[in-house]
Amino acid sequence: MEIMNTRGTALMDEDMELPGEASMGNVPTYRKYTIGIDEAARYYGIGTKKLRQIIADNPSGDFFLEIGRHVLIKRRQFEAYLDNASAL
Repeated sequence: MEIMNTRGTALMDEDMELPGEASMGNVPTYRKYTIGIDEAARYYGIGTKKLRQIIADNPSGDFFLEIGRHVLIKRRQFEAYLDNASAL
């Protein structure tokens, strides 16, 4: 079954809002490609210092992106890193 928006075009699954999502344009963390250190700390329950230490200990890691002084964590790649880690 196709769901149409107000302009008459079909909505894709990724366009549909899930229950509990804010309609103010806020993208939920689980849908973001990258997240900042503070958001990652809240999302994963890991402290910001520990996250920065993990990044410093893995300078060639593919789970983060440095833009100037800012560090963004690639959510899916970081989750794969966590899945393979036995201790942090």
